[in-house]
Amino acid sequence: MDFRRLKYGLNKARYEIIKTFGGREKAGASVSRAELQDFWRDPGKHGNDPAGYAQSEKRSEAFVALAQKHLGAGFSALEIGCNVGRNLEALRVAGARELAGIEISEKAVVAMREHFPDLARMATIHNAPVEDVIRDLPSGSFDLVYSMAVLLHIHPDSEWIFEEMARVSSRFLITVEFESNDGYRIYKRNYRDVFEGIGLEQVEEGPIEGLAHYTARVFRKIETATAET
Repeated sequence: MDFRRLKYGLNKARYEIIKTFGGREKAGASVSRAELQDFWRDPGKHGNDPAGYAQSEKRSEAFVALAQKHLGAGFSALEIGCNVGRNLEALRVAGARELAGIEISEKAVVAMREHFPDLARMATIHNAPVEDVIRDLPSGSFDLVYSMAVLLHIHPDSEWIFEEMARVSSRFLITVEFESNDGYRIYKRNYRDVFEGIGLEQVEEGPIEGLAHYTARVFRKIETATAET
């Protein structure tokens, strides 16, 4: 018997029952941060096999174009939840000078070494939950900090990481996230409200190719904007 799959099914069923009788907010609160982290350490059996993310996709090309529009070429970048590293690889090929990622799944990091060996040699990859890493990164250590389809899975108890993301960025922050609904392991947020609420300025918003129903937002640090004017 696949006990991990059974556990996942029971947790999801519990969520749905609580949502039916207690509402979405209560159901969301019933999912612990440990439960989320346990899932994302090894999500492959639930349709999230890291190797499946390695294929060249339009979303990575669109992301690189968006980043270069605002930062030019040769910038440094940190990805929150880099998975197998497809976005980082696209940035590497485009000429990024320094790359790093935070990824909870060991299988994803192993797959990165297989599919993107040049990236794996170049980039600094922190194989741990973002909560265990981001506070130790120096302030302003990357031109760009970004996420793609990751922040929607951040537990409400860990929302403090958003301020840490802003702290670690020296210039820009980009989110490509699903903001329209919540569900099991999915938390609905408007990231303009989140990041402007901690002092960043949104400079662009729109859809992104390859991720229907997701919103791409580009934020600039206020002190950067002041220095550049």
